[in-house]
Amino acid sequence: MKILAIEREFGSGGREIGMKVAQEAGIPYYDTNLLIEAAKRYDISIGDLEDYDEKGCGSLIYNLVMAANCLQGEEASEVYKIQSGVKETIRKLGAEGPAVFIGRCATEIFKYHENVVRVYIYSSNVQKKVNRIMQTEHVSEEDARRLMDKKDRCRRNYFHFFTGSDWRDRKNYDLELNTGMLPTGECVRILLDMIQQ
Repeated sequence: MKILAIEREFGSGGREIGMKVAQEAGIPYYDTNLLIEAAKRYDISIGDLEDYDEKGCGSLIYNLVMAANCLQGEEASEVYKIQSGVKETIRKLGAEGPAVFIGRCATEIFKYHENVVRVYIYSSNVQKKVNRIMQTEHVSEEDARRLMDKKDRCRRNYFHFFTGSDWRDRKNYDLELNTGMLPTGECVRILLDMIQQ
């Protein structure tokens, strides 16, 4: 069985798909919160990861990431130290065996590994994404659209800052799934088939 690394648009259902694949395959699932726990287990410091998580786009460290060309001294050092801890944690977890990783540039971290499927999950149906965000985040349609734009901008910038690559560039992935056309269950089935080959 292979490792599954997923990048996803906000509102595409990528997290839910990843969780279901992990559950059905009987393998671990890692998102930001679980990475923090895993880092503690390995005694790896990932510092204030929670403070610059994607949801904290207004945080100090996120703002530093956005001003990448201006990073200097201790501030730059802290950003890279946190990301280095994240990378080390993901690599160690991947060495333990098959698992599902959501975000955190895992697709790039595992770029040259043989037993990895790197996937980008998006939706060509904007209204479907907005409806999902309204339901999961309990916000109005206007707020859902604003949140969708903000989160995707954060993810794109985060990915570019730490990889130098375009988050949406299909060359970064082995497979792209469009949840605007494919139901969640079908995406789960496809990914299960991919990782079990």
